[in-house]
Amino acid sequence: MKLLSPFVLAGTLAVLFFPHSLSAVTLNWNNITTWADGSRNNSFDIDPLSAGNDITVIATPNNGAPFQNMINAPNQATPAVTSNFQGGLASIDKTLSIALDLTSNTQTVTVTINFAALYAAGVSNVSFTIFDVDFSNSGGNTYQDQLTLIRALSIDGTTLIAPTITTSASNTLTGTGLNQVVNGTASVADTGAASGNGNVTISFGTAAIKSLTFTYGSSSLFANPTYQHIGIHNINFTPVPELNPAWSALLSCLAATGLVLRHRSHFRK
Repeated sequence: MKLLSPFVLAGTLAVLFFPHSLSAVTLNWNNITTWADGSRNNSFDIDPLSAGNDITVIATPNNGAPFQNMINAPNQATPAVTSNFQGGLASIDKTLSIALDLTSNTQTVTVTINFAALYAAGVSNVSFTIFDVDFSNSGGNTYQDQLTLIRALSIDGTTLIAPTITTSASNTLTGTGLNQVVNGTASVADTGAASGNGNVTISFGTAAIKSLTFTYGSSSLFANPTYQHIGIHNINFTPVPELNPAWSALLSCLAATGLVLRHRSHFRK
């Protein structure tokens, strides 16, 4: 009978003894009923394999940025979970919606997404789409949606990680790395077939992170922007598996044994 190589055995044991699942987790706003209209800091227990709250979302106004009600019925005070944006989907999904009417383009809102400390090795494959990042300069509407300072924080809290950003027909990306900026370039309908033209997708790939932030406001094009709004769609992530130290030592020993056996086999030839 042919025995498993130490490398194959080590890999098998690693799969069996990771305490956290490798399954993806989604904060689906359609399932959220506990975000009170106008509240700015909420946590959610969405991972059935992890006890307690798994994700916290915070919206922080800067320089007195005034949150506004959604312009469409039922005119919820934001931040709020609403059914106002479609993002080019077949039907309308709920989003975390933020509406502003800034008195200065120096006013912004910072959105922070923190993942639970119980994810000791962090989370990866983090991605989400922001709907309705657009622009208007007509009919009394003068604003240019702008996303800046988009970055994540490494597990040890010392390194800022740049995102991969995908824009759509009615917004553009400038800059690189931690200096990427997204600006709206044309007006986009909140719903309907063309509503996806305002989408911006932000992802952090395989990087293991503990939190992320981005800032939302209006560009310097207008000194006193008018009403503007966006919707943050579902947030996806995968817990990074944390290996028990005892099993880590065993796997290292098995891997070392494999190297020795291969070395001896080489000299027998």
